[in-house]
Amino acid sequence: QWQAMGKDLMKFPIFAKAIAKCDAVLRDHDVDIVNILTNEEDTTIFENILDSFVGITTVQIGLVDMLHAMGIQPVGIIGHSHGELACAYADGCLTAEQTIYVAFLRGKASNAIELEPGMMAAVGLGQHEVTPMLPADIDVACHNSSTSCTISGPSESVNSFVNLLTEQGTFARAVNVSNIAYHSRYIVPLEPLHLKYLKQAIPEPKPRSSKWISTSNQEQDWSSELAKYVSAEYYTNNLLSKVYFEEGSRHIPKNAIVIEISPHALLAPIVRKSLDP
Repeated sequence: QWQAMGKDLMKFPIFAKAIAKCDAVLRDHDVDIVNILTNEEDTTIFENILDSFVGITTVQIGLVDMLHAMGIQPVGIIGHSHGELACAYADGCLTAEQTIYVAFLRGKASNAIELEPGMMAAVGLGQHEVTPMLPADIDVACHNSSTSCTISGPSESVNSFVNLLTEQGTFARAVNVSNIAYHSRYIVPLEPLHLKYLKQAIPEPKPRSSKWISTSNQEQDWSSELAKYVSAEYYTNNLLSKVYFEEGSRHIPKNAIVIEISPHALLAPIVRKSLDP
């Protein structure tokens, strides 16, 4: 996310309509989506993980609507971490209202539980390469590609490890996650409340289509009840489990045209490299 990331997009009526729809859902919860997306002066907005989740998801909903308006329909869908929430909207499993409400409830749950101060960091090494190097209190959180992963753990430990890698000439950069070590052992205490909250938005599970490649579950588990349905359980697992994007991206056809739907094209280089012959 970045400051005023939706300001220019608001010029497009289809995008603005999508944002207004989302904004109406959260107005009663004291969340001003338009301000989150267009404010150029308040540099503290994204210090609150709730605003980050809501902002990112709203932009993704608006971009999906714009692509649909242009006649672009996906034959495949894949998401990364919180981005799998937008997959449910693109796949027709959740309405825009449900999708943004899930993003809000996820942020609300994250803010409600006092967790050990944590940090995540992007690392220019694959998970197999970095795992033997990791201190015991740091987890591999995201399998991004054969040459990229994300780590998660206590702030002090992750900071020290990032500095060590940097000194050794390996790319390593901290990620702004509001001091929460997502996709690691450290957020297990969040599970009960997160599940309870999300059941308010997704009371009944809905089947995912075969177009959607799950990255919250390993391929051998794709036929499980957890993986087959969009549910509060699916998205709670999505928050706690590792992200298997590297494994999921192997199912993208080599001749595919891939469109990244996000405020910033963080995954484009990774996907481009994985599609290279």
